[in-house]
Amino acid sequence: MTVLFALIAAALYGVGDFAGGIASRRRNAITVLLTSYPVGGVLMLLTLVALPGPLSWETVIYGVGGGVLGMLGVVQMYSALAQAPMNVISPVTAVLAAIVPAVFGVAVGERPAVAAWFGIVLGMIAVFLVSRTPDDHPHGPVAIKVLVMALLAGLGFGGYFICLGHAPSNSGAWPIVISRLTAAVGIVPLAWRSRRLGIVTGRLLAITVLAGVCDAGANLFFLLSARHGLLSLASVITSLYPAATVLLAIGLLHERTGRLQRVGLGLAAVSIVLITA
Repeated sequence: MTVLFALIAAALYGVGDFAGGIASRRRNAITVLLTSYPVGGVLMLLTLVALPGPLSWETVIYGVGGGVLGMLGVVQMYSALAQAPMNVISPVTAVLAAIVPAVFGVAVGERPAVAAWFGIVLGMIAVFLVSRTPDDHPHGPVAIKVLVMALLAGLGFGGYFICLGHAPSNSGAWPIVISRLTAAVGIVPLAWRSRRLGIVTGRLLAITVLAGVCDAGANLFFLLSARHGLLSLASVITSLYPAATVLLAIGLLHERTGRLQRVGLGLAAVSIVLITA
């Protein structure tokens, strides 16, 4: 179940990032999150019916920490997606989103099987290869500032995964509920300070709502995945989400991919097989 839940989380994160990136290209990232976060928050509150649990201070601390880190990660991610090709930015964030929890998990005593180790390494290599931009890419080279934003997003996501993975296992859906409420409240002062207290309407609103729904679902399935198995495995599989984003960018935005990127997508599939062996 760990692998299945993580794959579902990866697919939902990939679709959500694509939708959020599209919306952020038409409006700024903070304005988009002002709408998508409350949508996700409502959905996560509903999950408490299916996944109830006691609320402790430890759960609150992990939830708030995850909410802050996740919010900062998403702001950086959406901002980067608005300025550069999705088939570059999404995989770059996934590198650190995979490495940080995997290293942390091993540091606190997790010991994946030998085949899973090879799968983890291949998964990281796959993410790196998918992030390679072809020399003749029409967007040209990605600015260093944008790459830094993508790396900061990855750190934020990695920290978020750690917080969710180490929240009390009997706390039900409270960790993701608290994290999302924290992010929904925290984005308001950021919007106020940057003078981006706008709203989205029409078709853009539908895209933004889709981003919020997918993100909420992804968080839930990652939480379930981490609780059913090792955080190091759940985080690496979930961090394969760029495959969905890249495929959508290719199919709908006609973004070009290079040979190394296609090799990376193939390695991603192999890594899943090894991790699940």
